[in-house]
Amino acid sequence: MRVEARVEMVWHYGDPKRAEAIARSLEVDNASIPGGLKKSLNVLTRWENGDVITKVKYSGEIETLIKALDDLVFSIKIAEDVTEKV
Repeated sequence: MRVEARVEMVWHYGDPKRAEAIARSLEVDNASIPGGLKKSLNVLTRWENGDVITKVKYSGEIETLIKALDDLVFSIKIAEDVTEKV
């Protein structure tokens, strides 16, 4: 099934330095999106006042969107685990 989607995900940390570290780690991951997918998937992550905000625009098959969002959540979890230990 083909979809057009706009998604905004917000994670509240309350710690500006941790939010920045997590957002920066996601930007590295976002930069490695395969070339063919970049035409249909736009991901932008930023930090603000202790929050991490990710905006996703997508046009294509719903299964691909679900996989991309799953990858994003997995990447957030890894960054959270790393920043908890620092």
